[in-house]
Amino acid sequence: MLQFMRKHAKNWLMKLLLGLIIIVFIFYFGTMGGKEKAGDVATVGGKAISYVDFRKEYENLIDLYRRQYGENLKEETLKKLNLEQKALDNLIHQAIVLQKAKDLKIEVGPEEVQASIASYPAFQRNGVFDNRLYQQALRSVKMAAGDFEDAQRNGILTLKLEGLMRESVKVSDREVLEFYRIQNEKTNLAFLKIPCLNYRSRVKASDADLEKFLAEQGEAFRIPERMQVKYIFFRGDDFARSMKISDEDIKNYYNFYGDSFRRKDGKMPARADVREKIISAIRQSKSMDTAQAEAKKARNTIYQDENFDAYARKNNLSVHTSDPFTRNNPPADLAVIKDLDEYIGTLKADQMSPVLSTPKGFILIQLISRKSSHIPRLAEARSEVERRYADMESRRLCRKEAEDILNSLKKGGDLNRLSREKGLRVDETGFFAQGARIPKIGESRELAQAVFQLSAKKPYPDQAFSVDGNYVIIRLKDRKLEDRNYESTKAGIAQFLLRFKEKLYFQSWIAETKEALLKEGKIKISEEFEKM
Repeated sequence: MLQFMRKHAKNWLMKLLLGLIIIVFIFYFGTMGGKEKAGDVATVGGKAISYVDFRKEYENLIDLYRRQYGENLKEETLKKLNLEQKALDNLIHQAIVLQKAKDLKIEVGPEEVQASIASYPAFQRNGVFDNRLYQQALRSVKMAAGDFEDAQRNGILTLKLEGLMRESVKVSDREVLEFYRIQNEKTNLAFLKIPCLNYRSRVKASDADLEKFLAEQGEAFRIPERMQVKYIFFRGDDFARSMKISDEDIKNYYNFYGDSFRRKDGKMPARADVREKIISAIRQSKSMDTAQAEAKKARNTIYQDENFDAYARKNNLSVHTSDPFTRNNPPADLAVIKDLDEYIGTLKADQMSPVLSTPKGFILIQLISRKSSHIPRLAEARSEVERRYADMESRRLCRKEAEDILNSLKKGGDLNRLSREKGLRVDETGFFAQGARIPKIGESRELAQAVFQLSAKKPYPDQAFSVDGNYVIIRLKDRKLEDRNYESTKAGIAQFLLRFKEKLYFQSWIAETKEALLKEGKIKISEEFEKM
């Protein structure tokens, strides 16, 4: 047992250093620190789970995810993880385990706890336990020694309980052989592909059919809000040629931003050597400043006179008129504006936006019109309604044809004869290993799972499968087991399956026990937690 914990500790040590303390607690169904009373979030068999314990568990989970994912973990991802519920589940699972251990009179002596703590490399110096390192590590995670020792005791109890349960888990030779077969067996299928496109010409839709379809599937045809705008673009490049750059400008820029020209060897180039780069940078900066000033002047004038086009004509500016567009697909000039929708999403007809910044200049936008999101009438969307209706009906007809063929085959029909009658061709996949993608057919997890269930007595599956626009009927033709020396791998497979079944058994026992306690009313969740 202690060897297991040593191994476990070393793995976490390599990954998270002193963070292993928190993670070990969570791994063993949560922490047990905190004895203060601040209300209970739940009770398990009469044992209270305090808000203090819950809060610590929740914070430990957050810490765990942040240590694992670092900057890649966003706040919105944390919210989706539902860590409040996970924290409570951890504490409930722990309470279940500890109660079972108590019922079975499993005990952990002080010497076991001490030996476990002393075995952690994080608490050792030159291979010997160092109490100073131990105390420093606990302080770094703000945890009292008593809480840590309680958590260690609970972890050892859990391992002992797991050990007792493992004794009842067995792996049979049949399971080992079945696993080996799954890994090494290859299958050859005969199959028919029935293209749904072939049934499209059979679809005849009346206006009544289309109206009913549109009424039922209205949201699928919803036309998003569309708007049309006009805008004036004050590009920095348009003002660049008129920029006058003095020697004083160049000198000041070099003195202020000179480090940006420093060479790889750390030396500064002479000002004359980077003169053209400095002129280009100053011209770009000044031209953008001028473009912004012109845009602000234009907005103030237009705002007073309320004449967007007249100002543009008077100042020889181009007015660009967009095609109608949705919020998610603005014109290219506008798509680069940060938070564009905030500025134009509430504009009314003829209203003007503030001066908006882009990487190449500044823009003034005026709304021409806005059409609200709506479900179209049939006359407005007939071609799209007809297309989708034809798709739906052709798939329905294709599926029915496939089901009829499959039913005939199950009753003893001949695959080759039926395929000829339907103008279809029987093909073979060739031998392939188990997986979601099947040669010549395509990718379908549902079909791949069905392949595994086929046998000589049941060569056809229960259904036809939709794959890449076709309905596919399959028949088991042959299987072969690649010889990879089963006897030499048998022991390793058995060991792997045993560990897997032990873990699954323990997790299932906790889940079933929890469900039973909930039904019996022996697990109660506080109303305050339910409202969180």
